[in-house]
Amino acid sequence: RPLFQSLQALAEDNASFFQRSGTESGRRFAAAFAALREHGRRLEPALRHFTRLYHRFDLDEATPGNGYRSLVQTARCCLAHAVHKS
Repeated sequence: RPLFQSLQALAEDNASFFQRSGTESGRRFAAAFAALREHGRRLEPALRHFTRLYHRFDLDEATPGNGYRSLVQTARCCLAHAVHKS
């Protein structure tokens, strides 16, 4: 949750900042940050759902690995990168 909260706050701040610039580039950046905010808002419930379920699909108790777990980890890495760049 903190990662999503950071993404939402940064995307909102950046969208507001670039919208005030009044330039075409500023409007494009504002639209990109608004889209990033919306994608994060929609992604959070899906990742939460996968996180609750992915342990069911592990190979066994000693091998916590499957495609769902990998998907969640990859999405978290992408979110952390987006937060860092924002």
